[in-house]
Amino acid sequence: MKKISLVVILLLAGILVLSACAGPAGTQGPAGPTGPPGPAGAAADVSKLFNEADTKLGLWAAQPGTAPRMLELSTHFNIMWFAAQAGNWDVVTFEAYRVDETVKANVIVRPGRKAALEAWSKPTVATIQQAAKDKNLASFEKAYDTAVAGCNACHTVMGGGPLANMKAYKITRPTAPMFSNIDFKP
Repeated sequence: MKKISLVVILLLAGILVLSACAGPAGTQGPAGPTGPPGPAGAAADVSKLFNEADTKLGLWAAQPGTAPRMLELSTHFNIMWFAAQAGNWDVVTFEAYRVDETVKANVIVRPGRKAALEAWSKPTVATIQQAAKDKNLASFEKAYDTAVAGCNACHTVMGGGPLANMKAYKITRPTAPMFSNIDFKP
C-alpha cells in the first residue's frame, strides 16, 4: 500500500512539474535554446528508422532473424497438427492465424525474404483455415503436407548464416507433440 501511495505521489508531482513548465494558460514563454537545424524531413527519417530494416543500427541488428521465426512456425505447425488430429478446429484456426503473424514479423526484420515467405504463407494459411472451417481432416492434412513441401522447397534455395542453403532442415509431419501439457481435445 505504501508503494502505491508513493507511486501516486511521484506521478502527481511529475504532472505538477510538467504543467508548471507550460506557464499560465494561454501564454507561451520565450523559446528555449535551439540546436543546430535538423535535416529536412526529420520526421520522415525517424519513421524510416522504425519501419525499414537497417541492420547497421543496433536495435535492428538485435532483432531475431529468420531462424527464431522458423522455430515459431514449427511450434504453430506442431500444435496445429495435433489439434487437427483431435478435431480441435478452433486451435487449428488460431495457430494458422499465428503462422500469418509470425511471417509478418519476419518480413519486417528480413525484408529480403518477404516475397518467398508471403508466396508460401498466404495460400498456406488460407487453405488451412478453410479446412478448419470445414472441419475436414483430409483437407487439412493435404494443406499441411503442401505447406511442409513448400518449406522444404524454400530450404533448398535459401541460405542462412554460414549456410548457402537450408536443405539440411527437412521438415516432416510431427510424430509427437512439442508440449505435453496441451490437451488437444475440443
